[in-house]
Amino acid sequence: MAKSPLKDKDFVPDDESLMKILGSRFPRYQECLADLKKRNLYPEMYWYGPSSGWAPRFCIGEVTVCGIYLAQNPLMGLVGVGDKVGAYLDRDQLLSQRARALYEMTPKKGPLRWIEAQLATRSDLEAFLSLVDGKLRALSEEGVRPTDGPPPPRMRRKDPGPKKEPGKPGRKPTKLPKPKDKPIQVGPSAKVTPAVLVAAGRG
Repeated sequence: MAKSPLKDKDFVPDDESLMKILGSRFPRYQECLADLKKRNLYPEMYWYGPSSGWAPRFCIGEVTVCGIYLAQNPLMGLVGVGDKVGAYLDRDQLLSQRARALYEMTPKKGPLRWIEAQLATRSDLEAFLSLVDGKLRALSEEGVRPTDGPPPPRMRRKDPGPKKEPGKPGRKPTKLPKPKDKPIQVGPSAKVTPAVLVAAGRG
């Protein structure tokens, strides 16, 4: 099976190339973009690494609201839920029944609960959007709200982190194992001083 161009870091995804890659999934992708745009959420193409590849995420400032995995078939919506948002969703009465089922059946991994929602049908998309709306309501209580401003840059790569300081390599040098056999000594021992050699007639 050929490797997806979306998993190539040097690939530059745009609407034309995505139409070819996604094929029959492209209309669903456009439908999802249109629904998120109504919530003032715009796609920002982001490189998630060789496993997930390029995928759009939707942010409010530095806060990621949701994302869409494009390399899967069907497409997969993703919503990360932390403790504060989770505490709100626990008492949110506006979540759809299917969205609540997705939320409650997803175990927490580390600091977040990563909720995956297939986007194969319109009902799948509505469940995903219900989760997005729930997270937006939770973020709004914290003062984080989408604005009517222009969409963010479309392309971003994962932050490689700070550069290493010179002279401080990431790995320590490998220690060589001690030889099993003692090497043959050539010449007198270091303990034998010149005075001893002269006294012995060997100086």
